[in-house]
Amino acid sequence: MSWKYQPKKRGRQSADELVEKETKPTKFIRIYEDDETITTWKFDLKKFDKGPIEVDIKYKAGAEKAIKARVKEAKQIKKTERQMKKIQANGNNANKKSRRTKK
Repeated sequence: MSWKYQPKKRGRQSADELVEKETKPTKFIRIYEDDETITTWKFDLKKFDKGPIEVDIKYKAGAEKAIKARVKEAKQIKKTERQMKKIQANGNNANKKSRRTKK
């Protein structure tokens, strides 16, 4: 792969380039909303051009209860899955012949 050096353009900028620079905002805010939160992302492209410089998360009324209920439900599901695994493992072991023989 060959690499070519491309020097920067010199001289006056064309009208298209000036308009393009003017139309791109450097500071802007994006707001995302879902069932439980409102998230505000603040961007400043002069400070950091890779992502937001500040993120603010606000929870709606009742969101905390819903999150706790979801966590509790997930724990219960994991618990029942572990119990079912134990039951299945014990059932499989009961059907196997033991190596010990009674005399």
